[in-house]
Amino acid sequence: MKSMKSMKYLIIASFLFSMNGCSEDNLDLYPLTTLSEGTYYKTLPQIESAVDDVYRQMGRLYSAYGIPSLYGLLLSDDGGVVAQLPGTPVDQPIDRHEITADNSRVESAWDVAYNAIFVCNNIISQIETTEVEIEESHKKRMLAEAKLVRALAYFNLVRAFGSVPLVTQKISTEEAYDYLRESPDKVYEQIINDLTTAKNDLPESHSGGDVGRVTKYGAAAVLAKVHLTIKNKQAAKGELEFVINSGQFSLDANNDGSVNINDYLYLFDPETKNSKSSILEAQYKSGPNEANSDHQIAFSPFSDTFVHPLIDDESIGRGAGINTPTDDLALEFEEGDPRKGISVVPGFETPSGSFVEYPFTLKYFDPNWFNAGQNFEIIRYADILLMYAEVTGEKEYLNMVRERVGMPAFESAGYPSDLYPTLELAIEHERRVELAMEMHRYFDLVRTDRAVEVMQPRILGDVKTLFPIPQYAIDVNPGLTQNPGY
Repeated sequence: MKSMKSMKYLIIASFLFSMNGCSEDNLDLYPLTTLSEGTYYKTLPQIESAVDDVYRQMGRLYSAYGIPSLYGLLLSDDGGVVAQLPGTPVDQPIDRHEITADNSRVESAWDVAYNAIFVCNNIISQIETTEVEIEESHKKRMLAEAKLVRALAYFNLVRAFGSVPLVTQKISTEEAYDYLRESPDKVYEQIINDLTTAKNDLPESHSGGDVGRVTKYGAAAVLAKVHLTIKNKQAAKGELEFVINSGQFSLDANNDGSVNINDYLYLFDPETKNSKSSILEAQYKSGPNEANSDHQIAFSPFSDTFVHPLIDDESIGRGAGINTPTDDLALEFEEGDPRKGISVVPGFETPSGSFVEYPFTLKYFDPNWFNAGQNFEIIRYADILLMYAEVTGEKEYLNMVRERVGMPAFESAGYPSDLYPTLELAIEHERRVELAMEMHRYFDLVRTDRAVEVMQPRILGDVKTLFPIPQYAIDVNPGLTQNPGY
C-alpha cells in the first residue's frame, strides 16, 4: 500500500527530474538538467526552465491514460474495449461503468493530476519568493502559465471526481493530511480565479521558439467551457466572443484562404502544430528521448495481427486497445460525412489478406509509431463555434462547422431533422461527429444532463457520472470520503 509520505517523495522526485529548457527552434519539453531543488532556482534561466515543466505536465494530463481520455471518452458511448489485456481488468470496467475504488487506471489519472498541481504550486511558490530579479511582465507570464495548467488539472478532477482536495500552495507531508474534499463550488471558484489571472497576464500570441505556449485566448477558451459546465451561459458567451472577435482563429486551419474538408484533415496531420484552428494544445515531440504522445499505440487494436494501413512496417505490433470507436459512434455520422473516414476506420487487413473488423481512429496517426509527436488539440475553433451556438441559440455558428466539411445546414433540405429536430440535439450530434475521439463526449453528456438517458441502454448497472475516490487515498487519509455508489 502506498503511504502519503511515499507518494509525496515520488511526486518530488518526479518534479526534480523533469525540469525542461527551451530550444531555439520550438518549445522544448524534455529535461536538460537534474540539478537539485535546493540549487536550481538561482538564475533566471533556471527558473524559466522549471516553468517549462508545466507544459510536460499538460501533456501528461491529456495523455491516453489521463482523466480526459478515461472519463471523457472511455466512460462514454464513443470509446470502448474490445479485448481485455491479461491480468486484472482495468479498462473494461470503466467502459462498462463497473469501476471499483481500486481501479489502477483511475488511481493513476488521479495521481497524474495531483502531480501536475504539485509541480505548478511549487513553481508558483518559487517565483513569488525568489530573490532573482525578473521583469514584472515576465514574472506575471510565468505565473500565469503555471496557474492555467493548475486550472486544467482541477477542471478535469472536479468534473470526474466531484468534491476533491484543493491545494493551492506548496505543502509538507504532514500538512497534506489537513486537505480534505472541498465542494465543487469552491474548486470552480479557484479554477475561475486562476484562469482569469492567466487571461489578464498572458500575451495574445507567441513567435519563434515560444510558439506553443499558452495565450490569453487559451485561458478564455477554458473559462468559457468552465462557465458552460456550471451553467453560466452569459459568462461563457463573453469568453467565447473574446476568442471569436480576436480575429486570430479560423476554420481555415491550413491558412490557404479557403475553408473546406482539407482544413479538417490538416488538423490531424502529424506535422501540424498550433494551427489557426487550435486555441489550446498539449505539446508533444517525436523522436526518442522526447516528450512523446502515447495516444496512437494506446488507441490501436489489441490484436497480434494488427497492421496499420498507413505504415509499411511489420515490426509494429498490437496496440493497447483502449478507446476503440464504438458502433454507436460510427452510426452517428451522416451518409457522406467526410469526417468519418479519419475518425472511425472499421478494421484492418492482415498480412495474409484477411480483413479484421476491429475499429480504430486515424486522428492520432503518426508515422513515427514508437515515438509519436503529434500534438493534442485540447480546444479548437470548431469547439468554440459550437459552444457559441449553444449559448446563443444561433444556428449559423453550427452551420459554419457543417459547411466547412460540405454537410447540409441545420433545418435545410438534406439535414436529418427527424433525428435531430431541435438545435440542442443538433449541436449534441455535431459535437459528437466533429470532435469524435477527442475526449469531449462524456463531459458534454454530463454537463447537459443527458448522460443517464444516453448511457442507460448500453450498460447493465447504474450509469456512473463520477469516478470513485481512489481507495488508497482514503486508506492513508480516512478523513477523505467516498463518492456514492462505491
